[in-house]
Amino acid sequence: MIYLSAHLSMLFTEHGPLERPAAAADAGFAVVESWWPPAGEPTTWADRVAAAGVRVAAINADGGDIAAGERGFCTNPDLYEHTLDAVERALALADLVDAPVVNVLAGRRLEGVPESDQRAAAVLVLRACGDLARRHGRTIVIEPINATDVPGYLVSTPAVAARFLDEIGHDHVRMLYDAYHAAMGGTDPVAEVGGLIDHVAHVQYADCPGRGAPGTGTINLPAFLERLDAAGYTGAVGLEFIAGPDTLTTLANLKIRSWPV
Repeated sequence: MIYLSAHLSMLFTEHGPLERPAAAADAGFAVVESWWPPAGEPTTWADRVAAAGVRVAAINADGGDIAAGERGFCTNPDLYEHTLDAVERALALADLVDAPVVNVLAGRRLEGVPESDQRAAAVLVLRACGDLARRHGRTIVIEPINATDVPGYLVSTPAVAARFLDEIGHDHVRMLYDAYHAAMGGTDPVAEVGGLIDHVAHVQYADCPGRGAPGTGTINLPAFLERLDAAGYTGAVGLEFIAGPDTLTTLANLKIRSWPV
């Protein structure tokens, strides 16, 4: 069964970060996910998740200062230990909330360093991250991020990510397929995702363009879910769209009313 997951870094932002798990539960969600949890106290966030009675589908390892343009550090061999430390901390939190996947941002290309060297560094550190994930019984996912929103990102499309995963060759390192980023990269997510499903361990959705709610762009959410189901995907689809100032009103306007679908 496919479940829709409330992405708490994008939905329910009218509430404080620690109040969002309960807000999602009150809205009918059984599953949530997040970027690196807020407030500097991830264990407090884990406690709020438990109190709300929701499951966690995915969290991110700390990828740096996102507002300043950082998107992980896998491309930088000098930050190998830094990346492993961030992933180890995320895996410890994943253990607390029983999140099956941890998203590790691959990083942007560095100026003045051959791309082949950066790619080799990313392969090396992500294999090591996969080893850590195996010990925790979790899976690392890498997320393609489109080159329009984040120029210079190492893994810009799902097709590039699939080739990169083949190069990594680790059974605990797979793909986070994001429909918005795929569409921004020039592909049709509904047509593409089935052919990549063997690489996919988690899925996210926002409409495109605009990263808004379903129906604001060109990616038909019901058709996307049907294609995932037909391909055999049985997991969470994180709703990672900009909901505006009133998430409940935005959700009420969606045609899909049931959060397992």
